[in-house]
Amino acid sequence: MKLPAVRLRRPDAATDAPPAGDGSGDRRRRRWYRRWLRRRRPLGRWLGDLVRHNAGLKIVSLLLASFVWYSINELERDAERQVEMQVAIRKVPPDLMVTDLSPATGVTVTLRGPRTILDSVDAEKTRLMVDLSSARPGRVSVDLNRATLVPELPRRLKPVRMSPRKLEARLEPVAKRRLPVVTLLAGQPAIGYTAEITATPDHVEVMGPASTLKSLTSVNTRRVDVSGQSVPFQRNVLVEPAGDFVAIVPDRVRVAVAFVEKVASQAFERVPIALRNGRAARITPAEVTVTVKGPELELKKLERLDGAVFVDAAGLAPGAHELPVQVDLAAPLEVSKRDPERVRVVVDAPDQQGGN
Repeated sequence: MKLPAVRLRRPDAATDAPPAGDGSGDRRRRRWYRRWLRRRRPLGRWLGDLVRHNAGLKIVSLLLASFVWYSINELERDAERQVEMQVAIRKVPPDLMVTDLSPATGVTVTLRGPRTILDSVDAEKTRLMVDLSSARPGRVSVDLNRATLVPELPRRLKPVRMSPRKLEARLEPVAKRRLPVVTLLAGQPAIGYTAEITATPDHVEVMGPASTLKSLTSVNTRRVDVSGQSVPFQRNVLVEPAGDFVAIVPDRVRVAVAFVEKVASQAFERVPIALRNGRAARITPAEVTVTVKGPELELKKLERLDGAVFVDAAGLAPGAHELPVQVDLAAPLEVSKRDPERVRVVVDAPDQQGGN
């Protein structure tokens, strides 16, 4: 004989539901939560499984997060950086110019701000602009804390120190003059030649401090090398600086170099005087000193004047005569001096000539 199974019948929701407000629903929900916790794994075991799952990825992620956190906090922290900045002068009165500036090499500026922004400052492009529009001739001292940074610094950066703190400058009146150009040579031309130089233009405009221009009488070019040359040439040559803060316009000239034979002179002493176109005649004095002038190369070829110095006795009657001393030289040589210029020539009578 089989007995029927005993089954518990669920209470009908409509009939068996406890009346509202008696608290049985809250107890039922709490019992459900306790049943769910009993079915879950122990908390320690659950946390262990959570850590062991993808442990390598979790460690890498933790390291990356720590590095990012440290980087952000370290880079955003204020730091200092020293930057060497050049000083630029602007708005100088038109009749003045700056002739002395200290410091001339630049100013050391200490900047403060976040490291990422500090590293972005380009020291080569940043300038300290100093306004001298109200300056007067003489020494000027300017507080660099009032200078303007160009380009402007980022908003989170600020200059905290400058070394030196002041700019010292000297202003002088501007002068302008027109001065001749002197061309300088280097070396020696070929033997027997000398160089003749022409500069175009032969005058230039010079502008600068009045104290410097006052002592100038001319400006020089750079040296032109003529070593061993004898053929004419032309070239552009720079004009040498005439001093600090001096401007020259134009700064180069066209130099034409020509070569001419060097002229020299030489004295030939006690040269015998020859008699031409005459027979019996006596010359007093019989010797003369002759100075010859001409190109150096041709003059070196002339060793003696024997036979070249003479007097012409053609058509002379018997007696004493004063005749000029003549020298027979080939061009381009010429006589510059004879000592004496004239000599005494005595022509004998025909009977005396026969008797002799």
